Amino acid sequence: MLKMLALILALMVLLTAVCAHKAAPLAKDRLNPRLTKVSVINNRQIQLTFTEEIDTLTLFPDSVFIRSEDETLTALLMYPSLSASEIIIATEPMKAVSYEINGLVLDKAENRGPFSSTFQGSVKPDTIAPWVTAYSEGEDKHEFFLQFSEAMDTMSASFVIVPRRDFIAEWASHRHARFIPATGNETLSYDTTYYIFLKSARDISGNKSIPFITSVTPDTVYNRVSLAGRALTDDVPVKTGLAILVRDHPIGISFVTDGNFSFSVRDSMPYTIQVIAGKHSGSGIAIAGNDNMISLKEEVLEIDSLID
Repeated sequence: MLKMLALILALMVLLTAVCAHKAAPLAKDRLNPRLTKVSVINNRQIQLTFTEEIDTLTLFPDSVFIRSEDETLTALLMYPSLSASEIIIATEPMKAVSYEINGLVLDKAENRGPFSSTFQGSVKPDTIAPWVTAYSEGEDKHEFFLQFSEAMDTMSASFVIVPRRDFIAEWASHRHARFIPATGNETLSYDTTYYIFLKSARDISGNKSIPFITSVTPDTVYNRVSLAGRALTDDVPVKTGLAILVRDHPIGISFVTDGNFSFSVRDSMPYTIQVIAGKHSGSGIAIAGNDNMISLKEEVLEIDSLID
């Protein structure tokens, strides 16, 4: 009886192995990506729409050729738009003439997608300001990164780190920048929250981004205490401005929106808050948990004089 059971068990194992061996192989993507649409956004940008997502790591300006009857239009950059199936080509300024575009892309399965099409060039200037689409924030961070909505002038970023650290911008591409310590002595301390204040940056057409602020800390665990307040001019909340958190020296920066500002601090001791709102400025003492009110008067102060 035991021999019979052992034989049956052996046959079941053998049958399972044979069935597994005969299982259908995993399907492989063998379809080539196809160009479905060419859209001219302005005189510096063309959008190509494909049937599937493109391997964005293989996008190089040399992989496309754009030409009119009279000249070649140089492609400067290629990068994904809202998705990897929509590819933006940044070019030299176009003319209002007909262009032919030829090129080659690869999908994520390395299928080749040669394409050819025509489009009408535009002289409409790029007037849309770039904006930050992704950024570093929160705990366990030792540097900053910002990703922009479009190709940027990599020499144009004006920024400051608060509390003061000497950082440099290192661009991985024309849309993605890391902000890292200039030297080993400028690394971020574990017991501190650091802010990056991007004053401005320009896209390749010269459009300026709006200011941007985010904060990080190398800490993984710390007590957060909310310090909030209101900035008023003649008892009227200021629409927009900047609030600087001070304890011996500037240690934080935040936007003021509709009179409101807030910081995440590490204790409930008093801080000084300095606020700049256009032609008005003011300062006062603020404590976490209190109804902190900062009154502004007509006095112009430059932000650089407070944080640099």
